[in-house]
Amino acid sequence: MTRGDGAEGCPDAARLIQRVELLRGRPETGASGAYHVDFTRGAEGFRASIHRGGGARVLRDGGPSCAAIEQATAVTLVLLLDSDARASSPPEPDAGARDAPSQAPGAPAPSPGAPAAVPPAPPAPPGSAKGGGGAQEDEREAPSPERGATRLTLAAGAAGLFGVVRPFAPALSAELGVGGARFRATLGALWLVPQTLEHGPGELRETLLGGAVRTCFAAAGSEALRFEVCSGLHAGRLKVVASGYTRNDVAETAWLAVPLELSLASLAGPLGFDVGVAALVPLRRNDFSVDGVGVAYRSLPVGALVSLRGVGVWML
Repeated sequence: MTRGDGAEGCPDAARLIQRVELLRGRPETGASGAYHVDFTRGAEGFRASIHRGGGARVLRDGGPSCAAIEQATAVTLVLLLDSDARASSPPEPDAGARDAPSQAPGAPAPSPGAPAAVPPAPPAPPGSAKGGGGAQEDEREAPSPERGATRLTLAAGAAGLFGVVRPFAPALSAELGVGGARFRATLGALWLVPQTLEHGPGELRETLLGGAVRTCFAAAGSEALRFEVCSGLHAGRLKVVASGYTRNDVAETAWLAVPLELSLASLAGPLGFDVGVAALVPLRRNDFSVDGVGVAYRSLPVGALVSLRGVGVWML
């Protein structure tokens, strides 16, 4: 038995034999040595290949651990070993076979000491041979109890805000989410790194702290990598502090925008990522001006938010 890179948590030979013995209810006699098991892990999850001679049976599981594929491998080995045991046991003769066949009328009597004729055995039905026949068995996917399960996600990362308070402003974001195989909903926060705009004889210092709710639908892809379409609502408080002018005021206003987002996410767990590009349609535009100087920055009719977050995933 072998374990490839990333599959070190899969069972070794001793543990797999112990699990097979537990399922069969009796100690193993060495027949399992006729089978060779390879555990590997790739982009789509864990894979177990059960070889014997030229045949192979392949099991797959997309879960974050090797537990499901280990159980499926043990059950498959039990079925194969029990099938081998039935094939190797000689069939018991029926009641009619124990008695000597009656002599047909008119047939000559067998001479003393002549061996009795034995009828030929019926041919085995096609496809009844197990392993060792050189034919590769159909691959079957191992059942995954975690597929479609509810997921809890916690994400944090960096973002860039375009056309809202200035052409570009960096920000930090975090969000908590819950969802299933196709849908997920998140509740997050967005903090704008304070920005300073030089305007005339003075300057304006802008800060933004907001929150966001969004719902995402997985339009394509798999759990390992999927494309999502998202929308929701961004809401926050935009504050501008003026300095260096004849009269320095502080202005605060609400910021509201509806995002239309495309996201590329990996949520197979336990660690993944989320990359999103969203158009921000403002429900109200916030432009600040200074008396006698003019508008400091005129926000765009449609802004944008680009985000990159690391995601932790927990199965519920």
